[in-house]
Amino acid sequence: MIDKSKYELLENGSYKSTMWKDPSELYNDNYWDGSNHSTIHGQVPNVIEKNKLVKAQITNIEPKSVLEIACAPGILLGELSNEYKTVGIEVDEKYKNDIQSLCGNTELIFGLFPEVTKNIEANSFSNIIALDVIEHCLDGNAFLKECNRLLVKNGILIIQAPIILEDGIMDERAFHVYEHIWVYSIAHITQLLKANGFKVIDIDRFKPMHEQITAKKYK
Repeated sequence: MIDKSKYELLENGSYKSTMWKDPSELYNDNYWDGSNHSTIHGQVPNVIEKNKLVKAQITNIEPKSVLEIACAPGILLGELSNEYKTVGIEVDEKYKNDIQSLCGNTELIFGLFPEVTKNIEANSFSNIIALDVIEHCLDGNAFLKECNRLLVKNGILIIQAPIILEDGIMDERAFHVYEHIWVYSIAHITQLLKANGFKVIDIDRFKPMHEQITAKKYK
């Protein structure tokens, strides 16, 4: 049984971990080690179906470019790279060869988002994909602010994360106290998106703990 007592329940319905670990240390410590987590190639079967939800929301507006934050294992960008300019972000450069073998002509950048993209020009992407990552980020507001800066107007942001929807369903494995700093409520993440110039245009679910929010940049 997961102990939610190590999370603080906020008035907006989100849970925040009280025992989270520093992401700069956690994700530079052999994260894809094949024991606590799968290897990069071992992760491929886990993402094939959920990637279908993502591809259904991709926009074709110019500049026809995709940024994926936390892009491992890389097959999604590999599939998109034939039609779009693709850029992927990961933390630990030791996995570069494994990811590159799956992501085609994608440019890979290594570091923590949002700091790692500060030198990329504004309005560089028509799509940003963030799967299983915003819950690991302490400052979701800064995360979404940088997504807005990088997207063109009417660009699409696709988030998959543990998000408590109106039905209240959530897999208790979402309450991973060291890694998942946040388990957002739909009300909270909608408010954060709106505050950062986004409008939610679609809400879906691959399965509990993998809810998908699609938002369009309107300003």
